[in-house]
Amino acid sequence: MIMDKMHMTRGLLLCLVVLSTLGCEEAVDPVLSTDEAYTLYGFLDPTSDRQAIRIFSIDGVLERTRNEPMDAIVRSVNARTGETVSWRDSVVVFDDLSLGHVFHAPFRADFDTPYTLSVTASDGRSTSVDVRTPPDGEARIVDIASARSQVVIHLEWSSVPRLLQTQVSYHVRVPFPDRSDTTTTRVDIRSGRVEENGDGTWRVYIIPSGDLGIVFGALGLQPGRDPIFLDRVEVRAFVTSADWVSPVGSFDPELLVQPGTFSNVQDGFGFVGGGYFDRFEFEMEEQDERNAGFSVE
Repeated sequence: MIMDKMHMTRGLLLCLVVLSTLGCEEAVDPVLSTDEAYTLYGFLDPTSDRQAIRIFSIDGVLERTRNEPMDAIVRSVNARTGETVSWRDSVVVFDDLSLGHVFHAPFRADFDTPYTLSVTASDGRSTSVDVRTPPDGEARIVDIASARSQVVIHLEWSSVPRLLQTQVSYHVRVPFPDRSDTTTTRVDIRSGRVEENGDGTWRVYIIPSGDLGIVFGALGLQPGRDPIFLDRVEVRAFVTSADWVSPVGSFDPELLVQPGTFSNVQDGFGFVGGGYFDRFEFEMEEQDERNAGFSVE
């Protein structure tokens, strides 16, 4: 469970914050002439029972992370209830074989709640960040534009500060080679267009007819020869706190990785926000499935 959460934290920070050099010590943890002690990256997830934040120590000498506990005491405080949680250190080996300190704590953050996360060194230096988790959002289908070979589904998320990205999962059935039966599988696609409405809601457009070619390719099947039956569609939207906004207008890793550029941390560097994946599932009408190119029994 801890390792899954750590991998998710790293993956989301790479994909959403687009700090593509996060695993490189020299890129994120440079030698700085500063009194700041730490750099923090991560987010509080109100849908998870375990939280995780990656922490870098700001040192005067450039060196690789060592496989030993970091000199840091990490605590989070729920500003609404006063509940204080102590976090534990763990040294993680990432996919690029680099080492990193990921502090974790077994608690579920509350929706729409302010938290303060503090990191304190033995010499008294301290880094902190104020985070507000986003509220629990609501999603619905607004309309479906359906014509032959062109299906566009318009969804809307309300009561959320911001949506950063979407992922569409197609739950489908495909026949065995001898056509004796079918098997169920799922294809995940980074798909969907996110736009903000003038009233503060967020609209998401997904195009199943355009995604179908990717589904065929992922399953190694051929259109016109192999049938694919659609069971349901799952849209996962990453909901974030309102401050998760790039100061340069885009998530360019060459710009955002510079210390202090994309930061809400006090007496330190980095970014810690609030975020979670909200899921919305639905089934399509047979005619819409047919128009999108799926097979219909």
